[in-house]
Amino acid sequence: MQYHEENMMKCTELKARQLKDFKSLDENARVQLLQSSKAISIPKGSIVFKENQTLSKLYCIRQGACKFSILDNNGQEQILRFLGEGEVMGKRSLITNKGAKVSATALTDTILCCIDKREIIENLNTNTNFCNDLMAAFVDDMNTNEHTRSIFYSCKGIKSRLASLLLYLGEKFGMNAEGKLHLKVKREDMAAVLGTSPEYIINLLKNFKSKKLIKTVKREIYIMSKSGLEKIN
Repeated sequence: MQYHEENMMKCTELKARQLKDFKSLDENARVQLLQSSKAISIPKGSIVFKENQTLSKLYCIRQGACKFSILDNNGQEQILRFLGEGEVMGKRSLITNKGAKVSATALTDTILCCIDKREIIENLNTNTNFCNDLMAAFVDDMNTNEHTRSIFYSCKGIKSRLASLLLYLGEKFGMNAEGKLHLKVKREDMAAVLGTSPEYIINLLKNFKSKKLIKTVKREIYIMSKSGLEKIN
């Protein structure tokens, strides 16, 4: 990950919903983790780590959102997952000592709490409860992957999957009282999720808009009818 020294801060607290905020560790262990950690502010579009890169940190998303992606055989980006606050990146590489299976990129201006791998491994070796928390995080990943597979990879048509994707983004990242999705996802990223072209996504969004299922203001998307989107097949 590329960043400037002025973007580095000290982590003031350990927050990671997937690891139960490290509450299974005693106070001394948490203090040691904080001392070895850095909070890094990275701008939208920045790469956190690349596919096959060996990782020396565990990345906890304190603020913002990221995406996991790979390059297919044709060199095209395929988005596998969106991640938000409280989720953790780099768990598999940390445990297996193998390179990352995906690339991670910031979808918004993002703050990451980066914790040294050696400190994590030491606590895993000495704290059974912390091991269980990590295992639960892997199970959470599996459940999330199963949930998103129906959107990202199902045999349903792209129109139905796009409707499901919009509902998923609203559920995962939230929306305001007017239905505006909190996370603004580029049309190119939607296309990379669904395996189609940005132009086709734009045409489908226009179709949804004409049916008053959504509205768009510049690049922002508002969900106007959840039930209408749910009925698309």
